[in-house]
Amino acid sequence: MNSKILIDEMKLRNFSDKTMKTYLYYNDLFLKFIDKSPREVSGKDIKSYLLSLIQRKKSSSTVNLVHNALVFYYGKILRKNVAEIPFQKREKKNPGLATKKNIEDMLKVTKNKKHHLMISLLYASGVRVSELVNIKVEHIDFENRLLLVKQGKGNKDRVTLLSNLVIFQIKEYLKLRPYGSNYLFASSKGHISPRTVEEVIKIARRKAGIKTNITPHSLRHSFATHHMESGTRTEFIQKMLGHKDIRTTQIYEH
Repeated sequence: MNSKILIDEMKLRNFSDKTMKTYLYYNDLFLKFIDKSPREVSGKDIKSYLLSLIQRKKSSSTVNLVHNALVFYYGKILRKNVAEIPFQKREKKNPGLATKKNIEDMLKVTKNKKHHLMISLLYASGVRVSELVNIKVEHIDFENRLLLVKQGKGNKDRVTLLSNLVIFQIKEYLKLRPYGSNYLFASSKGHISPRTVEEVIKIARRKAGIKTNITPHSLRHSFATHHMESGTRTEFIQKMLGHKDIRTTQIYEH
């Protein structure tokens, strides 16, 4: 596989670094599996690989991601006939929705101010965990209680609301922050990793004795659901969540 051609084509389309790494990774795995040169690969080979992933019980989202990675290289770049390969119908998953009491209990048992703020901010703003770790202090409008989410999913900026309580918590936290980085959740390497946030949520959930599998993404779901229950307009929630299609936001109406 000519990695440079693939990278150049992805850069021309302004793919994120994460997407480029993922597409390169899955294209490399595919070639090792099929043991052919890219020019020899056919649509049948791609079908065979995708079926092998399904047999290994890979999720539909993973299979479709691999499908996209291979179709991009072999269909759009090498111009092979791969358009007839169907995508998987995604499984309907019920996310571990955190109730308001769950969130209160998790905050009560989280004494570390940095960790406490992570939980509060995820729930109060509806940001993704990847967006949370990339928040910089200058992205916060303290006066108007707004958070600018820079280069979120799809490389798009958006704005979401913050509560008075969270603004107060951020100000208190900044007084104690040990690093001089511009990142809100700074570390010696720049900013913390999404994995760190996931671990913080897991520990808080266990300490609070909550059996529901609450994750950072669960708090985003709770943000949307509780706004729906409070009567916030779907279009407004869509903008805060950064959904491209309002139908994605309308899922919470159910």
